[in-house]
Amino acid sequence: MTRKICLISLLFLLSASLVLAQAAPDPIRIATGARTLGMGKAFVGLADDLGSVFLNPAGLANPERWQVTSMSGKLLDEFNYLSLSGLYPTQFGNMGIAYIGSSISGVMPTTIEAGSDPADPIYTVDLAQTPMSYYNNLLLLSYGSKLDRVFNLPGLSAIGSRFPGLKEVNFGANLKIFAVNLTGDGITQGNASGTELDLGLQGKPLPWLSLGGNIQNALPASLGGKLHYETGWDESYPAVLKLGTAISVLGPDNALRSLGNHKVNALIDLDYEISRAATIPTLYHLGLEWKPLDLIAIRAGIDQEMVGIGEVANNFTSGVGVFYGDFRFDYAYHQFAGAPGVDNHFFSLSYGIAPVKKIADRLVSSPDKLITTQLVTSVKGVAVDHRIVTVKVNGIQTALSPRGEFQTEAALRVGKNLILVEGLDDKGKLVDSDKLRVLRLITYPDVAKDYWAAEQISYIGTLGIIKGYPNGTFKPDGNITRAELSTLLVRTKMGGDENVPNAANKVFKDLALSHWAAKYVNLAAKDGIVKGYPDGTFKPLANITRAEGLAMIARFGKVKELKYINQFDDITQKHWVATILSGAHTEGLLLYLKGKPFEPSRKLTRAEAVEMLYRSQPIKLLIADLINFDKGY
Repeated sequence: MTRKICLISLLFLLSASLVLAQAAPDPIRIATGARTLGMGKAFVGLADDLGSVFLNPAGLANPERWQVTSMSGKLLDEFNYLSLSGLYPTQFGNMGIAYIGSSISGVMPTTIEAGSDPADPIYTVDLAQTPMSYYNNLLLLSYGSKLDRVFNLPGLSAIGSRFPGLKEVNFGANLKIFAVNLTGDGITQGNASGTELDLGLQGKPLPWLSLGGNIQNALPASLGGKLHYETGWDESYPAVLKLGTAISVLGPDNALRSLGNHKVNALIDLDYEISRAATIPTLYHLGLEWKPLDLIAIRAGIDQEMVGIGEVANNFTSGVGVFYGDFRFDYAYHQFAGAPGVDNHFFSLSYGIAPVKKIADRLVSSPDKLITTQLVTSVKGVAVDHRIVTVKVNGIQTALSPRGEFQTEAALRVGKNLILVEGLDDKGKLVDSDKLRVLRLITYPDVAKDYWAAEQISYIGTLGIIKGYPNGTFKPDGNITRAELSTLLVRTKMGGDENVPNAANKVFKDLALSHWAAKYVNLAAKDGIVKGYPDGTFKPLANITRAEGLAMIARFGKVKELKYINQFDDITQKHWVATILSGAHTEGLLLYLKGKPFEPSRKLTRAEAVEMLYRSQPIKLLIADLINFDKGY
């Protein structure tokens, strides 16, 4: 095609039509990106990447990471197109910026040869005039977010509560700034500038269905929505209502059907010119995108255009996308009925279009599943999600560094502790939370860390089986009476004092029903834990011996009596505790006496009682429950 008719044809293609004067051309008509061009520009409903800036700014709310896209191509092999766009998510919404440059230069002016047929004029180059040049550039400042952000504003929360589904609807806007220049052929004052506004909405009423709407050039001329030339001439940008539907036909998730890894989107859009509906017909855009693999997308579409008064042509489009990591290369082929026989090719390169890696933890904090004897624990972590601007630990706000790091302390009570770490956005809305589980074991000032039974005392004390004294000490080397041991064994078996029934009958003649330990000793006797002496007494205040204490704890733990095989040199087979001792030795209750004599008549210390209990089966179950971090928090 020669340049002598090129400019005329191009101006025809770039304007919505030439049937109405004072209609300014919008370069968005072509520079939508190779992906959307390949799908017939049917993208208003889908609008799932940075290409949304050109066809439905509401779709800018969808990307979760920053993206950049460029496009280049030539229309009719003469008119140069270049677009650059970028998007960056912030805590205030997704911000976008785009530039479209369209230009042609070196076009020689022509005149109609005298005497030629008006129906088929002959053009000749006018060498007396300077070559013509034209550019139409556009800068877009864009924003996209969810209506949830709007409903958090004062006075609007009631609407959001009444219509919760609206919170997930996307909204967006473009502020468009135009710069136009036409020179040559004696043209003067060919500079022009203008502004316009696009407003868009997008929502998903069904998982497989997405709907969108965009009023392109919504700003009336009276409010500045026009192109103004230096000569004083004004051209308005026709307002266009664009509606779109996207159906996910195939896909592993949120689709009508699934077929392996195949993904198919069927798209249909329509353009309705609000101010020129009487003369401009409704135009349709049909598109199809098929991804047989994650690495490639195949596209086709129909892009309708007006080619004459009331006449509509169907322009075939096709394209392909190739994915590699975070990059995507797109190619589009587009026919134009106004320029038959001319192949138009467009190319785009995008970065950041790969799906964002889902953050397993938007808020990472520690420690979790910690067992400690400290009164406080250090809580530290990092807010991974950029939306988190405030961190609270158990409801108390803690300092957050510019890198999202935090560190504070949390007080611990004896037993299981749940520490709640919350990450909040700038509106005080919860973004993510962590629940840290910490078990604090009790300690006593008179039990050193290196004491042989320190750990056992901490566990038994935390369970409340053998308690410390009012002054906070434990007295591990102190003795324990027969009544005290009977009481703690029964209390443990019954799950608390409140579950032990009052004594109804006197069992031992030296233990009155009014004695504080009567109900415990009587129940212990009933359950076979204690036997008493041959004379019918119990001697509740007597310090228990090692043999007596072992017998009680072994019966409490249901340890089987076994044939005695001389495990201890100082115990004979005829000793009353021999078979009990043999069973307890096999169960591991006497590990602390390995290589030592048993000394059956020696008074049992509190630490020894703890050690035997710690090794018994019922207490092992209680300890296992205590250190179970999936229970009780």
